[in-house]
Amino acid sequence: MNKKIISWLLLFTVTSFVAASVQGQEEGSRLLGVIKVAKVTGSVTAIKDGNTIDLSAGVELTQGYVVNTANDSSVVLVFSNGATVNLAQDTSLSIDEFLQDPFADEISVAAMTAEPSSSTTKLNLSRGELVGNVKKLNTDAGSTFTVNTPVGAAGIRGTTFRIVFRPDGTGRAFFSLTTVEGNVVLASGTVNMPSEVSVPDNKEVEVLIDVTVDDVTGAVTVTAGPSTPVIVIDTPPATQAAVAATVQQVTQAVANVVFTTPTTTPTPTPTTPTPTTPTTEKPAETPPPTTNQPPPATAPTPRTTTGDGK
Repeated sequence: MNKKIISWLLLFTVTSFVAASVQGQEEGSRLLGVIKVAKVTGSVTAIKDGNTIDLSAGVELTQGYVVNTANDSSVVLVFSNGATVNLAQDTSLSIDEFLQDPFADEISVAAMTAEPSSSTTKLNLSRGELVGNVKKLNTDAGSTFTVNTPVGAAGIRGTTFRIVFRPDGTGRAFFSLTTVEGNVVLASGTVNMPSEVSVPDNKEVEVLIDVTVDDVTGAVTVTAGPSTPVIVIDTPPATQAAVAATVQQVTQAVANVVFTTPTTTPTPTPTTPTPTTPTTEKPAETPPPTTNQPPPATAPTPRTTTGDGK
């Protein structure tokens, strides 16, 4: 009887250990997601670790880049979870985090209605305008998509939306959040803002706040929140038309974009090279010159090259 109990305890312990190991592997399986540049108009750059690159269609980015558009410029970014973002002129967007679980097959963004695997996306719009579309997220598995701004963080639930944040140079800044389809929740990051504002289909929030802008870094600091209550209004027809036009352009730009599963881990484990003991090779001995050897009958043909070292 005691032997049976011990056997069951051992079996339970082993099973629990295996389950915990599998769970640990699953939790650590999220990799660096890939962002492809689908379309560039004008001058657009990306900065990471102090290095600046000019963006063009086909360039791939990962988390850690800050994308900047110049005047009369724009860019369409496509994420491997199916999300798309169009940045208008004079916009700065930081890709703070983009991680994604592996997925099995090659995927076409144009055919997607939901993300192919769970993902975490954290963006930061410090100034400018973006129009985004996020496929249905696997929230049960922990998927999130957040766009931070100086006013607050917009939590995207799978929707088409627009966010505008523009300081006007007079100590004030205009912020608006428009939901075309789906639902966006704006969590307060600014004084005098409600803790949470839900913006559903065809609704919009507009806010005027007081800010200071650092002349050197361009960083925006909110000094005073809105002086009037924050209310959710119907989206003006002009805004609806503008967003619809941008969405159409993005749809055309990403029509042929495909992704394969991410293969790069976000924090690769460095490997320490195995020290090797240097060996001292004995130099080859030069054979003694031979004597009384007749000269060659024909002089060797000089070697010619084409200039490429071959």
